[in-house]
Amino acid sequence: MKIKHRLMAAALAPALLLLAALFPANALAVDGHAIKGDATGVKVPVSVTTSGQGIPGETYTVKIEAETDGSPMPEKSEISVKGEELKAGTYNGDPAEFVLDFSNARIGIYKYRIYQIAPENTTGRVEYDGTVYYMTVTYEHPNGDMGKTLVTAAVHEGTPEGTKVAVCNFTNTYANLPAGEIDPPVTKKIAGDKPAKKSTFDFVLESIDGAPLPEGAKDGKLTTSIEGEGTIEFGKIDYTKAGTYEYRCYEIDKGEDGYTYDKTVYTMRVAVTEGTKNFKVERAIVDKNGKEHDSLTFVNTYKAPAKPATVKKGGSGVVKTGDTNNAGAVVALGVIGAVVVAGAVVMRRDNKKEEK
Repeated sequence: MKIKHRLMAAALAPALLLLAALFPANALAVDGHAIKGDATGVKVPVSVTTSGQGIPGETYTVKIEAETDGSPMPEKSEISVKGEELKAGTYNGDPAEFVLDFSNARIGIYKYRIYQIAPENTTGRVEYDGTVYYMTVTYEHPNGDMGKTLVTAAVHEGTPEGTKVAVCNFTNTYANLPAGEIDPPVTKKIAGDKPAKKSTFDFVLESIDGAPLPEGAKDGKLTTSIEGEGTIEFGKIDYTKAGTYEYRCYEIDKGEDGYTYDKTVYTMRVAVTEGTKNFKVERAIVDKNGKEHDSLTFVNTYKAPAKPATVKKGGSGVVKTGDTNNAGAVVALGVIGAVVVAGAVVMRRDNKKEEK
């Protein structure tokens, strides 16, 4: 029996040496791009990267196909990599991997192809990565040890002889979404008396925590003015990133005579979300009490100054209260009249005495 075993070993030795020379156990590990498994299996990592402004929640599908008959296959030949919370910039998809089990396979070499399946419903602004990865999996007895097995994989990008990689990565490139925008208006109303002339009123739109502002803003604030009553826009605000943005809006109290200024301070919240074709923008306006408003409207109350009283022409001669000049004249006339009457009485008495 020992002689028979020796003869078998001698016969197999050249084949094992040739296999070891062609596919050594440590050959894949040397270049740093090997995917080294365990005794009976290997995990092949897959990733999807988006460049530009991807679509929130879009799922990317990667497929594996066997090119060698009898090749072990993973439980599912397609895996999904879902983009959660995609934002402008670059996003790495959820980690995923194909798991290959060779415990029931024969010792040998197996070839596969791995590629991405582009979604049928696309927005037209994305270029899906069409790269094909060619993978060679070796299931062997390491170093000719018949009592052990080892699985390793070599993945080549683009062609079977292409660059070796450690991960099957697909980069989908999106064209940037058109910016979402708003042009918030502010309105001035005047209650009370009608002003004799138009006054100028100033309003401030103030950014909170770096929210974008229209062109011309300085130090996180933008001021605009309205002459008299009317409405004017602060200016266009562009949004190129999803998120919630907040602003304060108020009127500057200039202390102009006759006016009681509106002290309202509005908070304007702008919610920006990524759609499939553009950024969607929604605006909400609340005051300090949390009451919602349809617009940024300020109402100032005007009270005209009191006018001096005058004597009515053709009237009864009754003097209006507060008209001191006319009242003095009337008193003077009354005194003169009284003096004249008294003088007449005295003269009549003197004449009567002379007659006697």
